[in-house]
Amino acid sequence: MKKILLIDANLLLFRSFYAAQAISKIPGNMPTHLFFNTFFELFKVENPDYVFFAFDGFSKTWRHQKFEQYKAGRIKAPNELYIQKNVIREILNSLNLKHLAKDTDEADDLIATLTEKYKNENEILILSEDRDLLQLIDKNVTIIQKNTNKEVNAKYKKINDKNFFSIYNFYPNQVVDYKGIAGDSSDNLLGIKGIGPKTATNLLSKYKTLEGIYDNIDELSQKQKNMFLENKECSFMCKELATLNKNVNLDLNLQSLEVLVANFKSEKAIETLNKYSLKKIIDTINKLH
Repeated sequence: MKKILLIDANLLLFRSFYAAQAISKIPGNMPTHLFFNTFFELFKVENPDYVFFAFDGFSKTWRHQKFEQYKAGRIKAPNELYIQKNVIREILNSLNLKHLAKDTDEADDLIATLTEKYKNENEILILSEDRDLLQLIDKNVTIIQKNTNKEVNAKYKKINDKNFFSIYNFYPNQVVDYKGIAGDSSDNLLGIKGIGPKTATNLLSKYKTLEGIYDNIDELSQKQKNMFLENKECSFMCKELATLNKNVNLDLNLQSLEVLVANFKSEKAIETLNKYSLKKIIDTINKLH
């Protein structure tokens, strides 16, 4: 079985940018260094056959058209971040690593589309901290995240179909139902006002889906029943917005995602990395086989 590594490049860019700012008041190209350092770190461990970097587009998506306040309250990223984004895309081109953004959809939707298309015959690894992508987990799909547990001697952790329930107390196919109930403050999704994570999890354990709760709404306490009835439209909208689009029109085939170490060592790649003084990344590449 071939291995495909799908990278939430937008989130990795943001994490790299703000990590660099925490290290230095004048980060320069340090965000780009951190971005590629993370990639090659993971590349050496996983040795994927195919790689894809998904970025967000520059315009509002179908979710904003559905809900104008989607992601409202997020602070606009500084211009320096977008400068680094352009640098990263230039370097990805020089390394012959496929990347894409679609104005109508988010990076998550691009990842979801490729996952849906190739998961039956390939092992899919997704690098992202975004909780929306957890809904994609199944027997061939694993999420990779930075490990924050200092007691575990590993830089990354894997969330898969075997350990997901022990972490969240519901299943991957219930992620969107959970968000419909508990909401998601990071995306400004309100869910059911007054219902928190614990209650949401308990209800999903009993009724399985958001629809299942409404089908059995008379079994709820009067207080909970009122909450669900008053917020019904909002809850279903939140579930819809949290559901990833698996049918993005992508002009890609699996062969176009193939990764070759020789491309990393090409004259164009080394020249571009030198242009941005990424000496340590060049050293890392030279050690690859």
